[in-house]
Amino acid sequence: MKNIFNHRANPLKHDGFFRVAFWQLMSFFMLILLIWVNEVLDLSALWFGIGPGHPNFFRGCALTIGVIVIAIVTIGNTFLQQKRLLQDLIVICSRCRKIRVNKNVWSTLDQYVHHHSLTPVSHGLCPDCYGEALHEVNTQKKESRPPSA
Repeated sequence: MKNIFNHRANPLKHDGFFRVAFWQLMSFFMLILLIWVNEVLDLSALWFGIGPGHPNFFRGCALTIGVIVIAIVTIGNTFLQQKRLLQDLIVICSRCRKIRVNKNVWSTLDQYVHHHSLTPVSHGLCPDCYGEALHEVNTQKKESRPPSA
């Protein structure tokens, strides 16, 4: 028998977004189950020793509908947030480090930060680049010196 839960047969099992939606849905199913167990068994009468009441199926249906509406809103909002997160990914060219603004437009990092945030941009050198630049300047000075007589 073939295992239906291996990652090739069921790629959704390893999808983080699917897992979030699945466990949210399971939580709402557990709430609905609790509502109906309470209506049938009258849990407050069992736990607190008060007089048993008759099951109120109208109340159970109303609470179930409320939980389903909240589940749809919650899972839908989670889906929209995840979709927005994926759309807002910043794509950076691995060669020149330009950022894709839209399908056909690329911008430098400086321009992108300037247009998409209130943070001012300044330039400097990290310690590694400073060392390389200093080495290049010293090398150029040595090469440009006239030979001594």
